[in-house]
Amino acid sequence: MPADGSPMRWASGHSVLADGAAAAAAAAAAVRAELGEGPVDLCMVFVSAAHVPAAETIATVLRDVLAPACLAGTSARGVVTRAEEIEQGPSLSLIAARLPGVDVKPFVLLQEAWAGPVEDEAAFDALAPGARGAELVVLLGDPFSIDVERVLSLFNRFVPGVRVVGGMASAGARPNANVLLLNDWLAPEGAVAIALHGAVRVDVIVSQGCAPIGPPLDVTHVEKNLVMTLDGQPALERVEEVLRALSGPDRERLRQGLYVGRPLRGDASGRGDYLVRNLLGADRERGALAVGDLVGPREKIRLHVRDARAAVEDLEMLLSPQVFDTAAAGALLFACNGRGRTLFGEPDRDIATLQDALRGPVPVSGMFCAGELGPVGGRNFQHGHTASIAILRPR
Repeated sequence: MPADGSPMRWASGHSVLADGAAAAAAAAAAVRAELGEGPVDLCMVFVSAAHVPAAETIATVLRDVLAPACLAGTSARGVVTRAEEIEQGPSLSLIAARLPGVDVKPFVLLQEAWAGPVEDEAAFDALAPGARGAELVVLLGDPFSIDVERVLSLFNRFVPGVRVVGGMASAGARPNANVLLLNDWLAPEGAVAIALHGAVRVDVIVSQGCAPIGPPLDVTHVEKNLVMTLDGQPALERVEEVLRALSGPDRERLRQGLYVGRPLRGDASGRGDYLVRNLLGADRERGALAVGDLVGPREKIRLHVRDARAAVEDLEMLLSPQVFDTAAAGALLFACNGRGRTLFGEPDRDIATLQDALRGPVPVSGMFCAGELGPVGGRNFQHGHTASIAILRPR
């Protein structure tokens, strides 16, 4: 708690009203009632596609009711609330906080600026003011207009150890179909970011939702993202050997697809030790496998499966230390569009798992993403099929 004795306080609200202004007013009223009177230092809003045309009106309502010092948001296919994952229909999810002792430093990211040369710390700091030394950076971007992989690589290079959590807007499947908001700036492109410093402590959970199968495989010949040989054999031939040796239940799990895990450290062996990447296809004539990443020679990769059971087990395992910590003040949840009912066959699985671990209900907001952002093995990456979570407490 800060020296003045005032506590950190988070509050969340949501609405499924079809009218954007009414939805914003309802969610803001719920948040204001929970926060009580006093300043609002940060407010984040996530809206479904139906509310994109009303984004400016929604921002105006939120400013009128909450007067936040920093207002940020974006659009999504579905939103996450304190207790629900709303995957269809009009929806708006809102979270706001009173953050004594915390410096909130927002900035906008535009592709033309980030595409140019960034050769030293000063150039990076000009693009990402406030990122250096941050406890956390929350980043929301449009997948059609910002090269987030380059942005994250520059974060990894110039501010190593600064964690980036967030997601890519998913309300539309084409350019200019999304909306991004930061204070008075509103646009269908680019990205927005919020760096948090000071009296805040953040636990970051990145659940890739996969389970390893088969033994580690030595990459003995690779050409960029094409793995030519594994354990000295044609890569496709070696993978087929591994798959034939699987038990019946493990073979059944292949129905959800096969993935490749790149080791995060030399002694990688089990769940959480790998960065999971898509297996893009196979060249049967050459015996090669195409991976959705650049694989290094002599890496010991491992095959992975992703299904509902693996996803639940992985998230529960990663959240299990939370039971021994102090009560969380708030949380942000960024889940892949491919999770939710599509993966689990039931609603609200991720948010229920999170609230169970936090002994909730804790104020939570978030969205379904077209790419989730979060650190694995000390470096920030864009992921797929992942749940990326920030759990916030006072320092």
